[in-house]
Amino acid sequence: MVFLFVEQTGVYSGFIPDLTLYCEGDTIEKVYDYARQLIQYYFELATKYNTEIPEPSTLDLIAEKWPECKVSLITAETK
Repeated sequence: MVFLFVEQTGVYSGFIPDLTLYCEGDTIEKVYDYARQLIQYYFELATKYNTEIPEPSTLDLIAEKWPECKVSLITAETK
């Protein structure tokens, strides 16, 4: 997951490039929580509609693509 702070709006943004998911919040903790919920929902829908799920990128690859941002692994429980 890629985190960044948008100074103009005072909002934290989160991007999960492998799944093309985006969320935002007023704290980085909220963005992380929203992202976990998005991932859970994504996997529920992907399972329901038999959608292929991409392999996750490595942390190093994500950090290399977005060097100006904070990059972190994120986990979410799926059913």
